[in-house]
Amino acid sequence: MDRAEMEDFVASAALLAAHLTQQCETAAADQRAAAGALQEAAVNVAHHVDAGREALRRSTAAAVRDTLTGQLDATTARADASAQRLEHLIAYLDRAQAALGARARLLGGGALLALVVGGVAVIGASGYVTKLNLERADRARVRADVLEALQHVAITACDGRPCIKLEDGLRHWPANDDYVYVDAPEAAP
Repeated sequence: MDRAEMEDFVASAALLAAHLTQQCETAAADQRAAAGALQEAAVNVAHHVDAGREALRRSTAAAVRDTLTGQLDATTARADASAQRLEHLIAYLDRAQAALGARARLLGGGALLALVVGGVAVIGASGYVTKLNLERADRARVRADVLEALQHVAITACDGRPCIKLEDGLRHWPANDDYVYVDAPEAAP
């Protein structure tokens, strides 16, 4: 992988991280909005409960009046209807609050999962690129050693056959005199 590919990879990883960060921020904003909506719904419930209480109080006062005037049955039916409407409203708001809570948990879990997956991908890709770079460095080091050794050897043709000339003063390999070490000559002690 050359430098341009490495830079493209790093730029792509940075864009992925920025995108994941933006998604997390969007999810957090959605959660805040959902919490705000939930709080607004709770305030509305409180208002409806207060209105229901007031309506119940008025209904009760009217029932007392109606009882005194002989219309007790009609007043009781209205009070029961008001109480049932209030119970239905409270049940609906409880379901809405539970649904908002579940959605907020789902959004938070999804954002966290996206961050974890993105982080693992970036770390894995970085490790892979590092491994490739270390392998390339090892190959380059071996090539440099070979090129340095070739500076001490002359390869030519002798009577139409390949032949080599070694630099004077090279040390011979103790295991076989036909071979010499082709590295920089050491200074004589």
